[in-house]
Amino acid sequence: MPNTWTKEQRREYNQTPKGKKTQAIGNWKYIGLVTSSKEEMEEIYARYLASERCEKKGCEYTKNNKKHMDHDHKTGAFRNILCHACNSNDRVDNTSGTPNVSKYKYGWRYKIQKNKKTHIKYFKTKEEAIDYKIKYESGNI
Repeated sequence: MPNTWTKEQRREYNQTPKGKKTQAIGNWKYIGLVTSSKEEMEEIYARYLASERCEKKGCEYTKNNKKHMDHDHKTGAFRNILCHACNSNDRVDNTSGTPNVSKYKYGWRYKIQKNKKTHIKYFKTKEEAIDYKIKYESGNI
């Protein structure tokens, strides 16, 4: 895509299959996906296009629950093609070993997305965050 294109030309290109592919792969690289070769990236993109349901729970992709490329945030390695809900609610890119509980600048945080709303609580210790997670997810809060 030449740098001399107008906004309209760029918009039109981004709607083509090649433009969509370029955008997706560029975004994946930007967020940290690492592959050993161009061929591996092509295989991941083909798998992404072919994916009709979440590879974790078989969830249906919808307008509000789109498909996502899931990868390890520490190594950059590809894992699965997931729906947004599974990708955001089962992150393992944290330092606690507990999904949705992660190290934060000033302590620990619990973060979950439910019914299109994000719920976040901050804690001084990892144990407090995990206790809260258990209570919140069991409906005791």
